[in-house]
Parts: sequence; structure tokens; C-alpha cells
Amino acid sequence: MRQNRLLELDALRGLGAVAVVLYHYFFRYSEIYGHPNLSVGWADYGKYGVQLFFIISGFVIYWTLNRVEKPMDFIVSRFARLYPVYWMALILTFALVSYFGLAGREVELSDAIKNLLMFHEYLGVQHVDGVYWTLTIELSFYLLVFVIYLLNQLRSVELWFTPLIFLSLARTAGFIAIPGLAAQLLIPEYIMFFVAGICFFKIYKNLSDRMTVPILLLSLVSTSFVFSVKDFWVFSVLYAVFYLAITGWLAFLRLRLFVGLGTVSYALYLVHQNIGYIIINQSYRWGLPPVFGILAAIATSLLIASVLTYYIERPSARMIRRAYKSQA
Repeated sequence: MRQNRLLELDALRGLGAVAVVLYHYFFRYSEIYGHPNLSVGWADYGKYGVQLFFIISGFVIYWTLNRVEKPMDFIVSRFARLYPVYWMALILTFALVSYFGLAGREVELSDAIKNLLMFHEYLGVQHVDGVYWTLTIELSFYLLVFVIYLLNQLRSVELWFTPLIFLSLARTAGFIAIPGLAAQLLIPEYIMFFVAGICFFKIYKNLSDRMTVPILLLSLVSTSFVFSVKDFWVFSVLYAVFYLAITGWLAFLRLRLFVGLGTVSYALYLVHQNIGYIIINQSYRWGLPPVFGILAAIATSLLIASVLTYYIERPSARMIRRAYKSQA
């Protein structure tokens, strides 16, 4: 009998978050502000942690929807998981960037308030922290899959999403154009990763049918057109690692270190970028070598993420769920 929590998934989420952190602190920081005498090219691969997040999200959200008893259960569970810690991370990031300054990343208070919605990108509002763009993608996927849930079509959800993969290919080829808001809602550039997560879940739970693997392969092959051939090979590795993880071949992922990183991964993702850039900038002002600032940024981000996870995210989620159940 399979467990209700897949520790390997937590570990992959944590490692994905660390990959994105390294990408931002080494490669992206160097692009924006410049790292003197520091090799950063290798860190560009960390950006693929985002696509790993989307695969995990497809897996987890489909799993969640298969367990909820009514639609409001899903809405409350997502709100409790995402919003309280997001609000605290947003307030902290806005305060620190406003105080210390960060070229090109300051926002007006009015925009910061709109950021509290999390779907502010739909309104054309600048992010308090650039990493929030992925939250818009996540919310769009939640909306799409929730509609399929309401239509009682979860059993064949990957079939419903397959036309969106072909829509993505047609858009990439220039056959069609998708207007701005429609493109945000249909997420043509990333839908294939969520579909892959759903297919992986069906494989994990032995629920796959004759279309599951072909659609999974379609989602992978489509990346060579929507992204590039180089990206396709990286995504092939991600798919293979994900498959090995959910089928029990990567038992080392259950180590406490990796699972612990997964526990704080959401908060870490939310707080690391702008706050880390401030720390690295400050270290340069003090004349410290690049590695000192980067290590200080990593340590500080992990500390803040741990505090937010254990003192904000978990307690608030429990409180919201208890309040919801008491009203049910």
C-alpha cells in the first residue's frame, strides 16, 4: 500500500528550490549586477528547477483533487497552503527593498498592496519580487484543472489538456496568436509540465491507461519545439529522475536533509531572490569576496524560510483548516 505522502517528492521540491537559488545568486545576479572574477555559467542549469516545480504541482494538485470531498475543500487547502506565508514574504521583501534599495526592483506601495492578490500579473502590476511570476502560472493551472474537476472529468484530465499542448505547438510555429490574458490563463509555454505531472501520478498510482504514456511522451517532445533541443535533453533528464523517484529507485532522496529542504522550499523560493541580492550587494560594498556574500545570502534565506515555514505557514494552515472544518 502506497503512503499518503511521497518523501521523494518533498526532496525534489527542495532540490528544485536550491537549484533556483543557485541560478539567481550566481548566474542571474551576474547578468544583472555583475560578479567579478567568478565562474557562473554552470549555474544557468538551475533555472530548470522551475519546470520541476510545475511537474510536481501537476502531480500533487491532481492527487489533491482526487481526495477532496467537495470543491470548497480544494479552495481552502490551496489558500491555506499558499497565501499566509506569501503575504509575510511579500511584506518582508517590500520592506527590505524599500529600505536598502535594489536597482530596478523597487515598487510603489500601491503595487505592493495589489501583489497581495497573487494574481496581480493579470492586472499588469509589477511584482514585488520577480519570482512571483511562477505563482501566476500555478494559479492558472489550478483554475484550469478545477474547471475539469467541476465537470467531473478528472479520470480523463490529461485528454482535456492535450489540445492545449497542440495549441502551444501551433503558437510556437506561428500558426496562431493567443491574446495576452488568454495566454496567461492557458499557459501554453508551460502546460506540458503540469500534464506530465498528472501522467506521472497516474503511473505512480497504477491508474494509467493506453493514452497516459503517449501523452507523457508528447509533453516531453513538445519541449524541443516550444523551448529548444538543448532544453529537451535537460527536460528528458528531469523526466527520468522524476520517474525513478516516484517508483522508488532513488531512496537516498528520503534523507532528512533533502526532505527538510522540501519542507521549507516554498518559503525559500519566495524570499531568496531580492533579499539575497541585497545581501550580496552589501558584501561587495564591504569589500568581501563574492563567495562570502553568496554564502551569507543562502544562509539568511534558509533561516528566514525556516522561520516563515514553522511559525507562519504551518500554524496558519492548521488554523484555517480547523476554522473551515468547524463551519462545515
